[in-house]
Amino acid sequence: MAANPLHVIMNPSSIAVVGASNNFSKMGTLQLLNIIYSGFPGEIFPVHPTEKEIFGLKSYACVADLPYPPALALLVVPTRLVPELLEDFGKLETRYAIIVSAGFKETGSAGIDLEQEIVSIAKSYGIRFVGPNCMGIVNTQHPLNISVLPVKMPEGVLSIASQSGTYITQTMPYLHRQGIAVSKAISVGNEANIDIVDCLEYLGEDDETNAICLYIEGIRRADRFLEVARRISKTKPIVAQYVGGTKSGARSGASHTGSLSGPDYVYDGLFAQAGVIRVNTIEEVYKIGWTLATQPHLNGSRIGVITHSGGPGTAIVDICDRFGMDIPELSGRIQETIRDMVPGHAAVKNPVDLTFMVDLKPLVDDIPRIIFASDEIDGVIIHGIMDTEFMGFMHPVISQISELEKEAFAKGFEVDLNVLTQLPSKYNKPIVVSSFVTHQDHSTQVLQQHRIPQFDMPEKAARAMAALYQHHLIRKRKEPQAVELMEIPEQAEKIMENLTNISVDEFTAKAILKTYSIPVTNEDIVQTLEQAMAVADKIGYPVALKGCSPVIQHKTEQGMVFLDINDSDDLSQAFEKIRSKDSGIPLLVSQMLKGEREFMTGISSFPGFPPCVLFGLGGIYTEALHDIAIRLAPLGRDDAEEMILSLSSSKLIGPYRGMPPVDMEALSSILMNLSQLAIHFPRIKEIDLNPIIVVNGKPKVADALFIMS
Repeated sequence: MAANPLHVIMNPSSIAVVGASNNFSKMGTLQLLNIIYSGFPGEIFPVHPTEKEIFGLKSYACVADLPYPPALALLVVPTRLVPELLEDFGKLETRYAIIVSAGFKETGSAGIDLEQEIVSIAKSYGIRFVGPNCMGIVNTQHPLNISVLPVKMPEGVLSIASQSGTYITQTMPYLHRQGIAVSKAISVGNEANIDIVDCLEYLGEDDETNAICLYIEGIRRADRFLEVARRISKTKPIVAQYVGGTKSGARSGASHTGSLSGPDYVYDGLFAQAGVIRVNTIEEVYKIGWTLATQPHLNGSRIGVITHSGGPGTAIVDICDRFGMDIPELSGRIQETIRDMVPGHAAVKNPVDLTFMVDLKPLVDDIPRIIFASDEIDGVIIHGIMDTEFMGFMHPVISQISELEKEAFAKGFEVDLNVLTQLPSKYNKPIVVSSFVTHQDHSTQVLQQHRIPQFDMPEKAARAMAALYQHHLIRKRKEPQAVELMEIPEQAEKIMENLTNISVDEFTAKAILKTYSIPVTNEDIVQTLEQAMAVADKIGYPVALKGCSPVIQHKTEQGMVFLDINDSDDLSQAFEKIRSKDSGIPLLVSQMLKGEREFMTGISSFPGFPPCVLFGLGGIYTEALHDIAIRLAPLGRDDAEEMILSLSSSKLIGPYRGMPPVDMEALSSILMNLSQLAIHFPRIKEIDLNPIIVVNGKPKVADALFIMS
């Protein structure tokens, strides 16, 4: 396998910058200045047709004049010049580039043609490039900053790949205020050559990255993303925000970077299958990512909560409970120990609620020390650590009786956090903190210096702990097994060769399913009443009678489905009613299944994705409750079982109200084999098997619909 090109692009030995000048108003100039300011250790070669020197650096009139091929070319020039310059660097044997210039496929057909041209040029010279229409990269470890804002922060452990340049440039001051130190940041732009999957793979290999953040407007190589992400997420957390799942979000993403989006639920399924933790806001991307990057793994579900106020404590435990974590009552021994440290009215069971104390030592020292040392708790959330900023608010009142200046007064209340900041590493347990003060507060600054995540709302802190728990569950997953494709059944191939309609009738669809060992109802196709009665006698009453035609997809709505036919008289009446609507339509006499649980499964296709397998409640509940899981084909058994158990209604799979458990192996096999069918025949655009009726624990497909592309 070829080495990931980002290893060189993120750590170049030399850079040529085309588009910088002595004019401060130019983007290329800002990026050159930031390269210099970042302390980049290699040589920098400005290229400009007229400038002889740019900020003390010798400038070269053209690419051919450079003293040797630079490791990396940075192009920040008018769009029309990009193809020629890329070719010049190709001739010089520079093999890596960043193209900041915009005006490509995000602008329409002419831009698409121009982007295809630079892709072709790059391919002919073996050039790998980031962009176009991007904002550069940041590597605080090298160091190197190719962006429009200066980055001066400690070497970090959190890395970001983004389909928006803003989220690796304009957000840097915000991250600095939050105490979040970035290791790597990559703006992928239009992803004409290097895409977000390449970035994910590179960051997964990077020893200086503890957690990975992704901002996504669309993924083109979903199958490769799944393969890479599920391998990385077992050891290194991945947090992602996806924003292309709505009509407006998809339209904005397309005009922004030409991204290819898909429905929200498809990305939910992809992320769940890949072990990616999905969040809703860019704030969560950064702050939850920072929590995962800096804190020890959470090795269980038991959370200890310490608060100086009941409301925030209750909000925290509510979020924890919603995400499946436990807030266990502390043992009597620990409660007795804590009781001596708090006011008589304080709660000590868990949450430990101090009900406001000016003396913060119990909150930040005594109680955390006890809870961290306990084997009853796996992680800790604390609300209410604040000192100088809070006391600064109190100064106008205190100044009535004291002559101390505000800063001196507040400084006298600085809390000692030496014990607390050492507890996570000492006991290998994570901590998150919330309070309502800002980064100007002394306690906040100390927590940030020690890389302890702090949040401005208690619910946000709890959500961060929930992400640690999500990653705990991801780490416990079995290693993903490669799924081998079965041989295409000969009979299925013959049936498919003869299909000419866009839709497939139920009888033919079930014939295909049977070749994949998917259990279906016993049935046969008939034309006459005599044939119908013979089939019903063979199958045994009760039976169902249906119109069976590829041009009729919704038979029930058209009055062409009759269920629970108990004898020949009922069958005769049903036969005549269908014939009165369509005298020539073939009819299907089918086994009538009696079961108390119904499920559905199916296949849907989306651009850039392999076939997607859906599973959920069936019958009338499919659309009413929309309790559906989705995964990418092909499915292994672990994928199928995890998919089934991910439903909110998954308790219906087990023994329920006197019914035996559903045969999990048989149900999983239906999903697995259906995924193979979809891979084998890309002509199939959509499959709907609804309902799958469970009889004595055994699932069987009662109705089937195929739509061809």
